[in-house]
Amino acid sequence: MTIERIELKTFGRGGVHPSTHKRDTALLPVEAMSPLPPEVWLPLVQHLGEPATPLVKKGDRVVRGQKIADGGATGAPLHATISGKVKPIDKRPHPTLVSVDSIIIARDGEEEQEFPEDPGWRTLPREEMLERIREAGIVGLGGAAFPTFRKLTLPPGARVDTFILNGAECEPYLTSDHRLMLEEPLAIVEGALAMARLIGVKRVLVGIEADKMPAVEALRTAARDVPLGEQTFEAVPCEVRYPQGAERQLVTALTGRVIPPRSLPSAVGVLVQNVATAQAVHLAIRRRRPLLDRIMTVSGPGVLQPKNLRVPIGTLLQALVDACGGMRPDTTRLIAGGPMMGRALPRLDLPVVKGMNGLLLLTGRGPMENGFGPCIQCGRCLDSCPLGLEPDQVSIRVEAGKILDTDPYGPIDCYECGCCTYVCPSGRPLLQFMQVAKSALRRAIEVKVKV
Repeated sequence: MTIERIELKTFGRGGVHPSTHKRDTALLPVEAMSPLPPEVWLPLVQHLGEPATPLVKKGDRVVRGQKIADGGATGAPLHATISGKVKPIDKRPHPTLVSVDSIIIARDGEEEQEFPEDPGWRTLPREEMLERIREAGIVGLGGAAFPTFRKLTLPPGARVDTFILNGAECEPYLTSDHRLMLEEPLAIVEGALAMARLIGVKRVLVGIEADKMPAVEALRTAARDVPLGEQTFEAVPCEVRYPQGAERQLVTALTGRVIPPRSLPSAVGVLVQNVATAQAVHLAIRRRRPLLDRIMTVSGPGVLQPKNLRVPIGTLLQALVDACGGMRPDTTRLIAGGPMMGRALPRLDLPVVKGMNGLLLLTGRGPMENGFGPCIQCGRCLDSCPLGLEPDQVSIRVEAGKILDTDPYGPIDCYECGCCTYVCPSGRPLLQFMQVAKSALRRAIEVKVKV
């Protein structure tokens, strides 16, 4: 008997292999949150682009699925994610922006707008497909939260020949995309093919890390049940290696093409979307169903019962923790997203927003609680950086107060994967040094442009 050897795709330089910590939730089916939250907070800023503009006011009654804020030319609309009455629209805490104007809905019912299937959805003209995606309020669900209709509107002169779907989910702990691929593969395949048709592309590739082979097989099986026409669909196993799911690294792994610095994938003929985005796009095109829920992985040693939960957008994080049995008393840190690129949270009275896919509750001492040491010039951060940047030199100059001298070492190009911090034997916050330098350099550029 011979065992077939699978050639795993991967990117070129750098990367790390952190413990995945996915076992607690990878085998757990997605649960619908029950009971529904008593109220939701829907920030008017949940995407890149102009804030949404409210279409409702205090005292109005809304039904789940109803459009309650318009997105304007560059933003994304919002929809009621529960049925109930609108409370005063005012500033509420936000996971990343401190506080923003938010629409608060107090639940008083379970009904939902109907979203019947459009029998002609497969043959819709391009402009109608884009309009349905825009009206559904869909943004990039891999974390960037860029309005999807804008990303699918290619700039003049752009030539794209490959559509890539990102199912790598390389962050430790997170399994929401993994479960979605297992439970709704047909919707993902249909959504990916629809987006590829929309931009005139025949070749569709899905990159999935090899520790999720059942997801690879699920998508391959689903693709056999879809009329492909002239399109091709291939689910490609990739090496388990962080940051395999980063856009630049996934493009290189699947196509061998290298995106130039400060360029988009379209510069090498590629467009990338997340698997959760594909599922949402399928529902929008087929049923005109807006983006109402997110699958959230709630995990980490600080939560009593780790779960994958489907929750209405706007649900407070405290409600997620309660649905998972509560928080252990020795929990020390809360993180939105994964531990490598996620954001530390100060509290749990914060809403789930469109770009969020996980909540981690961690215990024990956090990184750098005991301070950090000097750079010992070991070069580990240089070896681990997927972009070949020099975090060591950036950190040394930031510490010396020479922030504007860091530009030659690449902080503006850093997409903050955290590999450098992960490998540093001195425990230096190299990612944070890169962030400080990037922010200062961008401000300097803005000032120069204004002058």
